[in-house]
Amino acid sequence: MDYEVSRKVWESQVPVQFTLQAGGPLGDPLPFYTMLPRFTYLALALPKALSSFNRRDSGDPILSEKVWLEVNGSPVKMYVPIGVIYDQANLLENDAILEISVKTTQPPETFQMVDPDMVKAMFMQTVKEADYLKTKSDITNSMMVDEMPQLWRSITNNNFDEYWTMVQKLMDPKGGKDFTHVPLRVYVKNQPFKQALITLKHPDGSLRTIGEAVSDVLQLSPSSEASTPTSESSASSGATTSSPNSEERRLISHGIDIPAHTPLIFASKNLSYPDNFVHIVMASN
Repeated sequence: MDYEVSRKVWESQVPVQFTLQAGGPLGDPLPFYTMLPRFTYLALALPKALSSFNRRDSGDPILSEKVWLEVNGSPVKMYVPIGVIYDQANLLENDAILEISVKTTQPPETFQMVDPDMVKAMFMQTVKEADYLKTKSDITNSMMVDEMPQLWRSITNNNFDEYWTMVQKLMDPKGGKDFTHVPLRVYVKNQPFKQALITLKHPDGSLRTIGEAVSDVLQLSPSSEASTPTSESSASSGATTSSPNSEERRLISHGIDIPAHTPLIFASKNLSYPDNFVHIVMASN
Protein backbone atom coordinates (compact mmCIF):
# COMPACT_ATOMS: atom_id res chain seq x y z
CA MET A 1 0.00 0.00 0.00
CA ASP A 2 1.07 3.57 -0.69
CA TYR A 3 0.52 5.83 2.34
CA GLU A 4 0.36 9.09 0.36
CA VAL A 5 -2.08 7.72 -2.24
CA SER A 6 -4.31 6.29 0.49
CA ARG A 7 -4.23 9.58 2.40
CA LYS A 8 -5.20 11.64 -0.66
CA VAL A 9 -8.05 9.23 -1.43
CA TRP A 10 -9.23 9.47 2.17
CA GLU A 11 -9.20 13.28 2.19
CA SER A 12 -11.23 13.62 -1.01
CA GLN A 13 -14.59 15.35 -0.49
CA VAL A 14 -17.64 16.19 -2.61
CA PRO A 15 -20.01 19.20 -2.46
CA VAL A 16 -23.56 18.23 -1.51
CA GLN A 17 -26.86 20.14 -1.46
CA PHE A 18 -29.79 18.75 0.54
CA THR A 19 -33.17 20.19 -0.48
CA LEU A 20 -36.24 19.47 1.64
CA GLN A 21 -39.54 19.16 -0.19
CA ALA A 22 -42.04 19.01 2.66
CA GLY A 23 -44.57 21.73 1.90
CA GLY A 24 -44.49 23.11 5.45
CA PRO A 25 -46.52 26.12 6.68
CA LEU A 26 -43.66 28.49 5.84
CA GLY A 27 -42.79 26.78 2.59
CA ASP A 28 -39.73 24.65 2.02
CA PRO A 29 -36.61 25.79 3.94
CA LEU A 30 -33.47 26.92 2.16
CA PRO A 31 -31.15 24.12 1.01
CA PHE A 32 -28.49 22.77 3.32
CA TYR A 33 -24.98 22.79 1.84
CA THR A 34 -22.03 20.75 3.04
CA MET A 35 -18.82 19.01 2.00
CA LEU A 36 -18.79 15.28 2.67
CA PRO A 37 -15.95 12.75 2.58
CA ARG A 38 -16.26 10.32 -0.31
CA PHE A 39 -15.88 7.34 2.01
CA THR A 40 -18.86 8.15 4.24
CA TYR A 41 -22.56 7.29 3.94
CA LEU A 42 -25.73 9.36 3.64
CA ALA A 43 -27.15 7.76 6.78
CA LEU A 44 -24.37 9.48 8.74
CA ALA A 45 -24.83 12.85 7.01
CA LEU A 46 -28.63 13.07 6.90
CA PRO A 47 -29.24 13.88 10.62
CA LYS A 48 -27.21 17.09 10.37
CA ALA A 49 -29.14 18.19 7.29
CA LEU A 50 -32.48 17.48 8.96
CA SER A 51 -31.37 19.33 12.08
CA SER A 52 -30.71 22.37 9.91
CA PHE A 53 -34.15 22.10 8.28
CA ASN A 54 -35.89 21.69 11.65
CA ARG A 55 -34.33 24.90 12.98
CA ARG A 56 -35.85 26.85 10.07
CA ASP A 57 -39.33 25.30 10.08
CA SER A 58 -42.04 25.96 12.70
CA GLY A 59 -43.95 22.82 11.71
CA ASP A 60 -43.57 19.26 12.97
CA PRO A 61 -39.96 18.02 13.21
CA ILE A 62 -38.66 16.21 10.12
CA LEU A 63 -37.50 12.76 11.27
CA SER A 64 -35.00 10.64 9.34
CA GLU A 65 -37.27 7.58 9.43
CA LYS A 66 -40.05 9.62 7.78
CA VAL A 67 -38.13 10.78 4.70
CA TRP A 68 -36.63 9.30 1.56
CA LEU A 69 -33.89 10.58 -0.73
CA GLU A 70 -33.71 11.11 -4.46
CA VAL A 71 -30.89 12.05 -6.88
CA ASN A 72 -31.54 12.92 -10.53
CA GLY A 73 -35.11 11.64 -10.22
CA SER A 74 -34.14 8.21 -8.84
CA PRO A 75 -34.22 6.87 -5.25
CA VAL A 76 -30.80 6.81 -3.59
CA LYS A 77 -29.16 3.56 -2.49
CA MET A 78 -28.07 4.61 0.99
CA TYR A 79 -25.70 1.70 1.57
CA VAL A 80 -23.47 2.91 -1.30
CA PRO A 81 -20.57 5.24 -0.37
CA ILE A 82 -21.26 8.90 -1.11
CA GLY A 83 -18.31 9.08 -3.49
CA VAL A 84 -19.85 6.38 -5.68
CA ILE A 85 -23.24 8.13 -5.64
CA TYR A 86 -21.52 11.36 -6.68
CA ASP A 87 -19.59 9.73 -9.53
CA GLN A 88 -22.76 8.10 -10.85
CA ALA A 89 -24.70 11.37 -10.72
CA ASN A 90 -22.03 13.64 -12.21
CA LEU A 91 -20.43 11.73 -15.06
CA LEU A 92 -20.02 14.82 -17.24
CA GLU A 93 -19.25 17.51 -14.64
CA ASN A 94 -16.39 16.74 -12.28
CA ASP A 95 -16.99 19.82 -10.12
CA ALA A 96 -20.79 19.70 -10.02
CA ILE A 97 -22.66 19.70 -6.72
CA LEU A 98 -24.50 16.53 -5.70
CA GLU A 99 -28.15 17.57 -5.35
CA ILE A 100 -30.12 15.37 -2.97
CA SER A 101 -33.87 15.83 -2.64
CA VAL A 102 -35.25 14.99 0.81
CA LYS A 103 -38.89 13.97 0.41
CA THR A 104 -41.61 13.36 2.98
CA THR A 105 -44.10 11.62 0.70
CA GLN A 106 -44.64 7.87 0.55
CA PRO A 107 -41.35 6.36 -0.65
CA PRO A 108 -41.23 4.12 -3.73
CA GLU A 109 -40.74 0.39 -3.22
CA THR A 110 -37.22 0.66 -4.63
CA PHE A 111 -36.07 2.93 -1.78
CA GLN A 112 -34.62 1.38 1.37
CA MET A 113 -34.02 3.71 4.29
CA VAL A 114 -31.13 2.66 6.51
CA ASP A 115 -30.19 4.28 9.80
CA PRO A 116 -26.59 4.57 11.10
CA ASP A 117 -26.83 1.26 12.97
CA MET A 118 -28.05 -0.55 9.87
CA VAL A 119 -25.39 0.96 7.61
CA LYS A 120 -22.77 -0.01 10.20
CA ALA A 121 -23.98 -3.62 10.12
CA MET A 122 -24.03 -3.61 6.31
CA PHE A 123 -20.54 -2.08 6.22
CA MET A 124 -19.15 -4.73 8.55
CA GLN A 125 -20.71 -7.48 6.44
CA THR A 126 -19.20 -5.99 3.27
CA VAL A 127 -15.73 -5.88 4.85
CA LYS A 128 -16.10 -9.54 5.82
CA GLU A 129 -17.25 -10.38 2.29
CA ALA A 130 -14.22 -8.59 0.87
CA ASP A 131 -11.87 -10.47 3.19
CA TYR A 132 -13.49 -13.77 2.25
CA LEU A 133 -12.80 -13.00 -1.41
CA LYS A 134 -9.21 -11.97 -0.67
CA THR A 135 -8.08 -14.44 2.00
CA LYS A 136 -10.97 -16.84 2.67
CA SER A 137 -11.58 -14.77 5.85
CA ASP A 138 -8.13 -15.47 7.31
CA ILE A 139 -7.66 -11.86 8.46
CA THR A 140 -11.10 -11.04 9.87
CA ASN A 141 -11.25 -14.40 11.67
CA SER A 142 -7.96 -13.63 13.42
CA MET A 143 -8.89 -10.09 14.48
CA MET A 144 -9.56 -9.16 18.07
CA VAL A 145 -13.12 -8.29 19.05
CA ASP A 146 -12.53 -4.53 19.14
CA GLU A 147 -10.63 -4.23 15.83
CA MET A 148 -13.51 -4.35 13.35
CA PRO A 149 -15.47 -1.66 15.25
CA GLN A 150 -12.28 0.44 15.09
CA LEU A 151 -12.55 0.50 11.29
CA TRP A 152 -16.11 1.80 11.45
CA ARG A 153 -15.14 4.31 14.13
CA SER A 154 -12.46 5.70 11.83
CA ILE A 155 -15.23 6.52 9.32
CA THR A 156 -17.61 8.14 11.80
CA ASN A 157 -14.75 10.21 13.30
CA ASN A 158 -12.97 10.91 9.98
CA ASN A 159 -9.76 9.59 11.53
CA PHE A 160 -7.25 8.53 8.86
CA ASP A 161 -4.58 7.34 11.29
CA GLU A 162 -7.03 4.95 12.94
CA TYR A 163 -8.18 3.80 9.50
CA TRP A 164 -4.60 3.31 8.26
CA THR A 165 -3.78 1.04 11.21
CA MET A 166 -6.70 -1.21 10.35
CA VAL A 167 -6.60 -1.19 6.56
CA GLN A 168 -2.95 -2.25 6.48
CA LYS A 169 -3.93 -5.47 8.24
CA LEU A 170 -6.76 -6.08 5.77
CA MET A 171 -4.71 -5.30 2.65
CA ASP A 172 -1.41 -6.98 3.49
CA PRO A 173 -1.94 -10.68 4.26
CA LYS A 174 0.71 -12.36 6.39
CA GLY A 175 3.44 -14.10 4.48
CA GLY A 176 2.99 -11.90 1.43
CA LYS A 177 0.27 -14.13 0.01
CA ASP A 178 -1.64 -13.01 -3.09
CA PHE A 179 -5.33 -12.25 -2.81
CA THR A 180 -7.44 -15.18 -3.92
CA HIS A 181 -9.92 -12.83 -5.61
CA VAL A 182 -10.28 -9.04 -5.76
CA PRO A 183 -13.36 -7.33 -4.27
CA LEU A 184 -14.60 -5.25 -7.21
CA ARG A 185 -17.99 -3.72 -7.96
CA VAL A 186 -18.82 -2.12 -11.29
CA TYR A 187 -21.63 0.40 -11.78
CA VAL A 188 -23.28 1.01 -15.15
CA LYS A 189 -26.03 3.63 -15.54
CA ASN A 190 -29.54 2.43 -14.66
CA GLN A 191 -28.32 -1.05 -13.68
CA PRO A 192 -27.59 -2.77 -10.35
CA PHE A 193 -23.89 -3.04 -9.54
CA LYS A 194 -22.12 -6.11 -10.89
CA GLN A 195 -19.37 -8.18 -9.31
CA ALA A 196 -17.67 -11.49 -10.08
CA LEU A 197 -14.85 -13.77 -8.98
CA ILE A 198 -11.82 -11.93 -10.35
CA THR A 199 -8.21 -13.01 -9.74
CA LEU A 200 -5.14 -10.77 -9.67
CA LYS A 201 -3.37 -12.71 -12.38
CA HIS A 202 -4.09 -14.49 -15.65
CA PRO A 203 -3.42 -18.23 -15.86
CA ASP A 204 0.00 -17.46 -17.41
CA GLY A 205 0.99 -15.43 -14.32
CA SER A 206 0.72 -11.96 -15.90
CA LEU A 207 -0.99 -9.26 -13.85
CA ARG A 208 -4.62 -8.55 -14.66
CA THR A 209 -5.45 -4.89 -15.31
CA ILE A 210 -8.45 -2.95 -14.04
CA GLY A 211 -9.74 -2.70 -17.63
CA GLU A 212 -9.57 -6.47 -18.07
CA ALA A 213 -11.26 -7.02 -14.72
CA VAL A 214 -14.16 -4.71 -15.62
CA SER A 215 -14.54 -6.51 -18.95
CA ASP A 216 -14.67 -9.84 -17.13
CA VAL A 217 -17.26 -8.58 -14.63
CA LEU A 218 -19.50 -7.21 -17.39
CA GLN A 219 -18.75 -10.10 -19.76
CA LEU A 220 -17.57 -7.71 -22.45
CA SER A 221 -14.88 -10.17 -23.50
CA PRO A 222 -14.23 -13.88 -22.85
CA SER A 223 -13.21 -14.33 -19.25
CA SER A 224 -9.87 -16.02 -18.61
CA GLU A 225 -10.83 -17.09 -15.10
CA ALA A 226 -13.84 -18.29 -13.18
CA SER A 227 -16.36 -15.47 -13.39
CA THR A 228 -19.60 -15.97 -11.50
CA PRO A 229 -21.49 -12.67 -11.81
CA THR A 230 -23.59 -11.41 -8.93
CA SER A 231 -25.36 -8.12 -8.36
CA GLU A 232 -27.75 -6.26 -6.08
CA SER A 233 -30.72 -7.94 -7.71
CA SER A 234 -29.77 -11.51 -8.57
CA ALA A 235 -27.15 -13.67 -10.20
CA SER A 236 -26.62 -12.99 -13.87
CA SER A 237 -28.44 -15.23 -16.29
CA GLY A 238 -25.31 -15.42 -18.43
CA ALA A 239 -26.51 -12.97 -21.07
CA THR A 240 -24.00 -10.41 -22.26
CA THR A 241 -24.47 -7.00 -20.65
CA SER A 242 -25.25 -4.19 -23.03
CA SER A 243 -22.39 -1.75 -22.44
CA PRO A 244 -19.98 0.49 -24.33
CA ASN A 245 -17.05 -1.21 -26.02
CA SER A 246 -13.57 -0.96 -24.52
CA GLU A 247 -12.48 1.96 -26.72
CA GLU A 248 -15.38 4.13 -25.49
CA ARG A 249 -15.30 3.28 -21.79
CA ARG A 250 -14.31 5.59 -18.96
CA LEU A 251 -13.53 3.90 -15.66
CA ILE A 252 -14.10 6.31 -12.77
CA SER A 253 -13.24 5.88 -9.11
CA HIS A 254 -12.89 8.61 -6.47
CA GLY A 255 -13.76 11.16 -9.12
CA ILE A 256 -10.81 10.39 -11.39
CA ASP A 257 -10.48 8.45 -14.62
CA ILE A 258 -8.57 5.25 -13.92
CA PRO A 259 -6.36 4.15 -16.86
CA ALA A 260 -7.51 0.76 -18.11
CA HIS A 261 -3.92 -0.54 -17.93
CA THR A 262 -3.70 0.09 -14.15
CA PRO A 263 -2.70 -3.20 -12.44
CA LEU A 264 -5.64 -4.62 -10.52
CA ILE A 265 -3.47 -5.22 -7.46
CA PHE A 266 -2.59 -1.49 -7.29
CA ALA A 267 -6.26 -0.54 -7.55
CA SER A 268 -7.25 -3.03 -4.87
CA LYS A 269 -4.64 -1.93 -2.35
CA ASN A 270 -4.74 1.82 -2.96
CA LEU A 271 -8.12 2.74 -4.45
CA SER A 272 -10.47 0.57 -2.41
CA TYR A 273 -13.08 2.30 -0.24
CA PRO A 274 -12.98 1.53 3.51
CA ASP A 275 -15.36 -1.39 2.86
CA ASN A 276 -12.36 -2.94 1.03
CA PHE A 277 -14.12 -3.02 -2.36
CA VAL A 278 -12.90 -1.20 -5.45
CA HIS A 279 -15.95 0.70 -6.73
CA ILE A 280 -15.76 1.53 -10.46
CA VAL A 281 -18.33 3.70 -12.20
CA MET A 282 -18.33 3.11 -15.94
CA ALA A 283 -19.27 5.88 -18.37
CA SER A 284 -19.19 6.43 -22.10
CA ASN A 285 -17.15 9.19 -23.70
